Amino acid sequence: MTYAFGNIPNPCEMKSRNNSFTVIAVFMIVFLCMIPCILNAKQFSRLDTRDVSVYFDEAHALAARQVIELYPAVRAGLEATLTWKVDFKPAVLLAPDRRTFADMAGSPLVVAYAVPDKMLIVIDYSRMNIEPFTLSATLEHEMCHLLLHRYIQETPLPRWIDEGVCQWASGGLAELVTGNRQSALAWAALSGGFIPLNALSLNFPQDGQSMALAYEESRSVVEYIVSNFGKSGLLNILNAMKSSQDVSDAVSMSLGMSIEELQKEWEVSQRSWTVVISALAANLYTILFVIGALLTLAVYMRLIIRKRRFRDEEEEENLKA
Repeated sequence: MTYAFGNIPNPCEMKSRNNSFTVIAVFMIVFLCMIPCILNAKQFSRLDTRDVSVYFDEAHALAARQVIELYPAVRAGLEATLTWKVDFKPAVLLAPDRRTFADMAGSPLVVAYAVPDKMLIVIDYSRMNIEPFTLSATLEHEMCHLLLHRYIQETPLPRWIDEGVCQWASGGLAELVTGNRQSALAWAALSGGFIPLNALSLNFPQDGQSMALAYEESRSVVEYIVSNFGKSGLLNILNAMKSSQDVSDAVSMSLGMSIEELQKEWEVSQRSWTVVISALAANLYTILFVIGALLTLAVYMRLIIRKRRFRDEEEEENLKA
């Protein structure tokens, strides 16, 4: 292990790939290129081993050592889960504060992100150890992104597979903070407002609720594949894409159905009574509020009608008199 001082690697040097010319890629590149400008006044310490480098400021020295200690188990767990060897040395940057991280990430909704072209992971340590985020699970999630992109390079990796697999591999953890404990997926199951998987190939929606649904849906579809076709079904898809098959062919060869058929079967599974009850329970207070508002309106309208009838009857009596 070596201990050194220096600036973090410059993400502006990252090489562009054919599938990086999307809105989200351009957005990320702009912010990545801003990193040296944001941090140019800072000197980062570097904690280095044969397997991983960690960049940090003085306030995060203990956290950096924790990354070093956690990394071997995280790497071994991912290799066992995906059956692919981690044959690269990642760099982990612990952002000095939440504002700096938000400037780097371009969004306040995420707590970490990966830059596969640089084998770089950036983590907002200020939000680690706040449920459900832990440093170990977050590191595992972002390492999964690096591993997938390391082996799937000749064909575009759909975002829903990328995020779905990494959530599955890290115990369901998403790198997203919504501030809302209600399940966007359960509500979509009630309303039928699922997002087509093809619409989640390049990027995710940017508003909080839709982004949360995109993450939950990606995880759920991957878990559905594992539940119904076994872990081997999912790994067959990934290995086919590793061998340059596009996602449509990979799914068709591995599962015997198209992506559209997969989505239809998955959607049916999401409309079970269990899911409906879960959605109702998750939105119980909202439902009770709406019911209460409707009852109040009904009582009010009834009082108005009774008052109008009473007034009409009184006028009739006055006319007769």
